[in-house]
Amino acid sequence: MLSFQFVVIVSASVIASALPTDSPAAEKRADAKLAAIQKAHKDAEAAFRTATESLEDSVDKREKHDALWKAFDKAQGDQYNAAVELAKGDPKADDAVAALEWVLTIPRSYYLPAGPAAMEEVAKHHTKNSKVGKLVSCVGYYTPHEKFYPKEAATAWAMIDAVAKDNPDKTVRAQAVLAKAAKVKEMHDDAVYLEQPDTEKLAAAAESAYEAVIQEYGDCPRLIGEKSGTVGEFAKEGLYELRLLRVGKVAPEIEAEGVDGTKFKLSDHRGKVVAVIFWASWCGPCMADVPHEREMTERLKGKPFTIVAVNGDEKREKAAEVMAREKMTWPSFWNGSDGADGPISKAWNVRGWPTVYILDAKGVIRFKGQRREKLEEKVKLLLEEGEASK
Repeated sequence: MLSFQFVVIVSASVIASALPTDSPAAEKRADAKLAAIQKAHKDAEAAFRTATESLEDSVDKREKHDALWKAFDKAQGDQYNAAVELAKGDPKADDAVAALEWVLTIPRSYYLPAGPAAMEEVAKHHTKNSKVGKLVSCVGYYTPHEKFYPKEAATAWAMIDAVAKDNPDKTVRAQAVLAKAAKVKEMHDDAVYLEQPDTEKLAAAAESAYEAVIQEYGDCPRLIGEKSGTVGEFAKEGLYELRLLRVGKVAPEIEAEGVDGTKFKLSDHRGKVVAVIFWASWCGPCMADVPHEREMTERLKGKPFTIVAVNGDEKREKAAEVMAREKMTWPSFWNGSDGADGPISKAWNVRGWPTVYILDAKGVIRFKGQRREKLEEKVKLLLEEGEASK
């Protein structure tokens, strides 16, 4: 704990020395100042990871972990602030965008003061800059949800909208236009989850938005990271989900090996209500849901219901060990050695873990989402529906 606090204090002093002052250090080049800030962040992050890994099991382990996180989060917030101040110091400098890009390609910053401040700085000075593509792509993909973080979301969308309107670079503009299309799809997905009446209208609007992206910007690279494909490819994935993985559509077939090595099909369970759950041992929320899934399976024993899971661990042995330990008795496909990027999750366009689909006895998707609150409620409704149709 003391060593971690020491690193955080040292990191803060490094940041202070990196900022413009009246001392000779003020003559350092902007790229060296940014490099110092980034190194401070990297050192603090490594110290936090080492400190948390060394925590021993005890009744106050969570409390100690939270204290370490609070100290690290304060340190990284200071580092992001330093980078934004560096960008504000000379908005015309080449490294101003580099500093803002560093902040805005770390989504945690969006929920700290520095993130919205960086977005505002981009909107104020850099909407026409050809170097903002990566940060726009990242903010567009990880945009704060309007319902839960309205101020942060509004700031993000003001920046994205301005870049879409003003930037003369086609590839940069493509990142913003793709984000706007994905926003319409998110509105559709939220409406489906909330069982609102305008879902078909929103689906049509999202399809039109993605089609326009493909037509005008389809060949532009997606800048969020290496090997991210093109903007058109990402838009086609969104269209595929809207057209084939939407509530009311028959779920795509899955035919693959299970965690136990046995090959089977999703359609083997036709005639039952099926909860398709994408999970992994590295996914905290997934594992937190397992006790509820286990209890639900026990409560519904004898009913025409089953969970069919899809595991995203890179090593099958790890998944098998966890399933045995947690008494996960339902079948689980293995997504392959690519883990979360394996073929099943790609075919089902899974972008968050866990993801849940509930299918009726005919294999039709009746519910989808990343939250399990409605899981058992929907399953019971479909079971009652099946009983009533007999």
